[in-house]
Amino acid sequence: MTPRVSTLGDASIGEQAGLVSELLAHCGSDGALVAVQSTKDGIPTVWIKRQHLYDVLRYVKSELPRPFPMLFDLSATDERLRRNHDGLPIGTFTVFYHLFSFDRNQSLRIKVALDGESLSLPSSIDLWPNADWYER
Repeated sequence: MTPRVSTLGDASIGEQAGLVSELLAHCGSDGALVAVQSTKDGIPTVWIKRQHLYDVLRYVKSELPRPFPMLFDLSATDERLRRNHDGLPIGTFTVFYHLFSFDRNQSLRIKVALDGESLSLPSSIDLWPNADWYER
């Protein structure tokens, strides 16, 4: 399955291509990465299937060359009233992780769509201890 690339926003997918290519090489073949979203802020934004989330988070934190050791935000958006998804994954809620790589001087946003049936995700506290605050 080829991940969907959104055309939302003014940011160029080309600016994100290096990191996105690395992520596709690692998790594209097993279907973990389902979409790449262009955003106004230009931060590489990828949508991951919830069952692959922990493995992808571990990969970008510890295994990816020039990893993303800093979790600087973890939150969620209530999507129940949203009407336009522009082909991106649809869920009751979207959980997003904002990460930073000092080696790359680059941010990364990872999103996961949750539906009403399964609203839980695995904890990331063992990867980023500060996640204990965000996961409450």
